[in-house]
Amino acid sequence: MELNDYKQQYSGPIFICGNGASMNLLTAKQKTALKARSTFAGSRWFIWEEGWTPDFYILTERKQTNEWLQRGFNKAQAKVARFFVDWHPTPNDWVTVPRPPSNAHDVLNYGMGGLLGSCEQNADLGIHLHYGKDTPLAMIQVARYMGFGTFYLLGCETTRSGHSYDANEGRPMHADGIMDAYYERAAKECSVYDCTPGGRLTQQAILKAVELEDALAG
Repeated sequence: MELNDYKQQYSGPIFICGNGASMNLLTAKQKTALKARSTFAGSRWFIWEEGWTPDFYILTERKQTNEWLQRGFNKAQAKVARFFVDWHPTPNDWVTVPRPPSNAHDVLNYGMGGLLGSCEQNADLGIHLHYGKDTPLAMIQVARYMGFGTFYLLGCETTRSGHSYDANEGRPMHADGIMDAYYERAAKECSVYDCTPGGRLTQQAILKAVELEDALAG
């Protein structure tokens, strides 16, 4: 299937699952409840693969791609669809999500319709990701494209610096605050909440905190 086949095919809330340490705090009851809700995961989700299989899965970076090449792409489980940000070649039965045609994806005013709105240029390209090197932002955008309207972040602590990764990991960082700016814009454009205990995005008042139990009951 093509990305356009998923456009506006869903509705309601979806849980955006990161790989932060707070995932260890989930109870068996909460995991069972999440299995019955729409979920989106990515990156190194295999460290939580004993918990539940998400509905949707996405890979956004070359490092993640190489890890899954070693494990076998068929082991990246998803109930409905697996998305692959356009590294080539795209694995069989994965859905390609294009990047913008230039590095302008790091510029907040790039594209049409805002960060999370319709960034379509033509029917073939579908959307362009503007994800600031942060996989949960990619999940939110793809899920928004598919029609989901409310987004609950889970296991998305983010780093103290406010970037999606730190220099001490041997990887470069963006200009100061770029990831915060993306999340601030996301919160203005749609309903994004944080269920991550002690999450930095709520500590910095970028996103509103919601208890996971309340989100699951909603």
